[in-house]
Amino acid sequence: MAILIRLLRVAFVTILCIVIFAALFEFLNAIPTYLFLPDHLEGGVAYRSGMMLLGALWWGVVFRAPGYLFYGTVPLLIVLAVTEWRSLKSWPVYLAVWFVAGLAATGLSLLNPLRIAAVLLAAAATSYLYWLLAGKSAGDRLQGRWRRERNGGFKFANYAAYAVLAYLAYQLAGYVYHGGKLIWVTVVSEPEPGTPPFQVQFKRPLTASQKVAMMDFPDPGSCLRKSETEGLPLDRLKEMDWDRIDNKDEADVCMFRLLGSYPNLSYATDWFEAQGFDVSANFSSARPNIEQDGTQRVSAGYSIRKNGPKFPTTGIVRRAFRSIPYGMSVNATWSKDGQQLLWVETGFSTL
Repeated sequence: MAILIRLLRVAFVTILCIVIFAALFEFLNAIPTYLFLPDHLEGGVAYRSGMMLLGALWWGVVFRAPGYLFYGTVPLLIVLAVTEWRSLKSWPVYLAVWFVAGLAATGLSLLNPLRIAAVLLAAAATSYLYWLLAGKSAGDRLQGRWRRERNGGFKFANYAAYAVLAYLAYQLAGYVYHGGKLIWVTVVSEPEPGTPPFQVQFKRPLTASQKVAMMDFPDPGSCLRKSETEGLPLDRLKEMDWDRIDNKDEADVCMFRLLGSYPNLSYATDWFEAQGFDVSANFSSARPNIEQDGTQRVSAGYSIRKNGPKFPTTGIVRRAFRSIPYGMSVNATWSKDGQQLLWVETGFSTL
């Protein structure tokens, strides 16, 4: 029981600290942005009442924290499980862990010293709180319990604790595998654009995650449910295998592969509706939205609040985090003549 209670304590403290880090980072990052930088002097004067700083805290808790929790909880728990195992009780160790995690979460450039300082200060406060609540007693109960178990045997609660550790190890294997693919497409071999050639809005540089998605889904057939039917008739393009989709980039790549395989945008509305999306008449294939540059956009919406997350389709924890947004939207943009798909962009709506 002691092992399970300790692991639960570490998990709850980690979640609390992630939320606090998100709020502190936004708060600290807002100070130089709005008060000291020349581009924002007027904003600094306008917000001297403190509403700006309160708004930054609110933004961090409501909008930043869910994303940090979704992507950062399991990796942090894996690292902190190691600190428990090794009984690491020094605060600088936790400062380093939270600082590196903060840099990874915020995606900051090392050329931006003010924002890095915000990460460092937020990490210092968060790591000290974690150290007070859990870090300075790392491994004490576990080691004492393990010594007693050598003489007294196991209990059911201990098996539950080891099951949690096994789950973390399984998640670690998944992160290592995905991390290996990210390194591969970044350093070793960049994937081909595929069929049809994938591209993003404004031809921005592709991220490593998008490159991995391109590698995993190189053509329309790789995005479809398995079928005994040979060939790829147009009706088969509606059979997208959402069970294989784990993240936004994979969804964008597969939707691009399938929608881009149609001759023109006239098929878009039927395709979206076959996936369970709602398409407004004013943004449909019959009446696409005409952008300022003449390109044509078809938009579809999906209610996460009503139907649950579209992806991932498995995993209680992952689906719980993906249920935080209340809606999902997809914008598919075609060329001026409606014959060529240019890009697909997925977005989420959060309160």
